[in-house]
Amino acid sequence: MIYTVTLNPSIDYTMHPKSMQTGKINRSEYESYTYGGKGINVSAMLKNLGVPSVALGFCGGYVGREIERLCHRCGISCDFCEIQDVSRINVKINSDTESAVNGKGPFIRLEEERELVGKIEKLTSEDTLILSGSAPDSESGRLIENIISASAHTRFVADMEGDALRMACEKKPFLIKPNYDEMCDLFGERDMDEKRLASAAEELVGKGVSNVLVSLGENGALLRSDDGNFYKIRAPKTEVKSTVAAGDSMLAGFVAGYERGARFALALGTAAGSATAACDGVAEYEDVMNVFMQI
Repeated sequence: MIYTVTLNPSIDYTMHPKSMQTGKINRSEYESYTYGGKGINVSAMLKNLGVPSVALGFCGGYVGREIERLCHRCGISCDFCEIQDVSRINVKINSDTESAVNGKGPFIRLEEERELVGKIEKLTSEDTLILSGSAPDSESGRLIENIISASAHTRFVADMEGDALRMACEKKPFLIKPNYDEMCDLFGERDMDEKRLASAAEELVGKGVSNVLVSLGENGALLRSDDGNFYKIRAPKTEVKSTVAAGDSMLAGFVAGYERGARFALALGTAAGSATAACDGVAEYEDVMNVFMQI
């Protein structure tokens, strides 16, 4: 079974005013809201591709209950740990420009952390655990570290940034999926050309990372696979409506297609990411397949 972990999920509340002026009352023409969280997005794309998964993480209060309701309504299986604090709400404003204010999120107490760690410790080598996104503050101060340690017996996938990604790399994960900026940050470099990206990926493999998938946005992706080969793929030309969840969709597509080989997984992941970027929300199966046929 595939399990995704979203430590700081949210409700993403989006307002659509014609224009936005700071310091004044602005009126929205319409509003929309949905669940937010990288791991949940991965589960959503896996579901659309016909691959079952279970979404794990923390949910609290009336916002947490709404996150769960929206997940169930979309057909996403979830097993969140209930927490005392209220899950966060992210506010997005789409007018002539796109702006967002993301909530900080809840505080995770020791007993709440232990509940999630306990669930992960029960997973086996037959399971895949995907840890995505940031973490809220916690009583232990070692939330991500403890989650990563608990996943030692699983096929572990990490989609994080900064110190969290460095920590994940030390645990010899099955897959990491940094974007270009995260890859540069990981190596303390300002810019990387394709040759340097490839050599950096090779360095990570030498330290125990099995697969390094670098998402390059409209330029596609670069993969150093555990079959020993490098693969580069160009993203198909599509209209980009929003990049939200595009990277999560790429990750889901790669994991869904991995058993059919690295090249197929890279193509499916790229198609899933591009299809999501071209629509509102996570792309449906038909949209992904339409893009896949262009690759």
